[in-house]
Amino acid sequence: MTFVPICLSAQKAFKNWPEGVSPKAVGELVSKRFVEVPHPNFNGNPAPPNEITYPETCAWFGALRYADITHNKKLLRLLEERFLPIFGPERRLQPLPDHVDHTVFGTIPLQLYAQTGKEIYYHMGIWYADEQWKMPRNTKHKEEYQALLDKGLSWQTRYWIDDMFMISAIQSQAFFVTKDRRYIDRAAAEMVVYLDKIQRPNGLFYHAEDVPFFWGRGNGWMAAGMTELLGLLPEDNPNRTRILESYRKMMDTLSKYQKEDGLWGQLVDDKTTWTETSGSAMFIYAMIKGVKQGWLDEAVYTPIVRKAWIALVGHIDEKGDIAGVCEGTNKTNDRQFYLNRRTLSGNMHGQAPVLWCVNAFLEK
Repeated sequence: MTFVPICLSAQKAFKNWPEGVSPKAVGELVSKRFVEVPHPNFNGNPAPPNEITYPETCAWFGALRYADITHNKKLLRLLEERFLPIFGPERRLQPLPDHVDHTVFGTIPLQLYAQTGKEIYYHMGIWYADEQWKMPRNTKHKEEYQALLDKGLSWQTRYWIDDMFMISAIQSQAFFVTKDRRYIDRAAAEMVVYLDKIQRPNGLFYHAEDVPFFWGRGNGWMAAGMTELLGLLPEDNPNRTRILESYRKMMDTLSKYQKEDGLWGQLVDDKTTWTETSGSAMFIYAMIKGVKQGWLDEAVYTPIVRKAWIALVGHIDEKGDIAGVCEGTNKTNDRQFYLNRRTLSGNMHGQAPVLWCVNAFLEK
């Protein structure tokens, strides 16, 4: 796979940072915070979790990649030690591959395998990737799921905007460790179906077909999902051109809705809505990768990224917690519902994409 190298002007813009804003400094702070925090429940619920949630999975995945990029063996050991109880006293916390939000957990053992070579992680991770395309046993929805599988789609297909990060991440990682095109090719085919189904003419995405609002983090999941996929998708994949066109269309519209403070609103297409950090971080991640891989015009997007990153880091406190993260949000056909959502500091929905941004800045 051939990538266009980052040009010198973008290279300079992405390296000369004010004090405390450099990606390396932020990565150290936020990854350290991740290993300090016990497994969180969803939406700040103080009760012990029944399972490892997908926001934690996504942050864990980001921390693992950060450890790899920075050759931080101590961090890798701590991240592996967080995982090992899954084989014993915390077995009950292991999600099953019975839902798109649970199946993304497989990215963690796949990254652990990539960095440690331990076969037990390989087999666990590939099990998750394979189960996403395998009819579940004892299901009451066999006919519905078989119709999806017959089209080459995952039985976990829902046409919700967060799906295309969850599916793209696990299938891309399976391709990364196996080099088996089957994994990434089917993820790309799935992505195109989602683009046909839910992308709007302006490049953005409604929360769902029946919910006509451009929710920030929802759009962030799609931006990050396309980015994750394009980063590993071979040039000769027949769906690559379509996915890249859709990605660029989305980035173009996002560039027009960047707020004066440098970030994006809870409803992307309305700059008067309150600034939301998790979706903003996902947009920044997509743009960093786009500039560095040559998918985007660096003259246009480098200043957007620089302004946004400095603004985003301004929301991170001395402990490494980012503020302004919208709580978990189900689709609701009510605009005010989105504007009334609580914000949570240190929520993994926000910690995760901060680490993805760091990784995108630092990777060669």
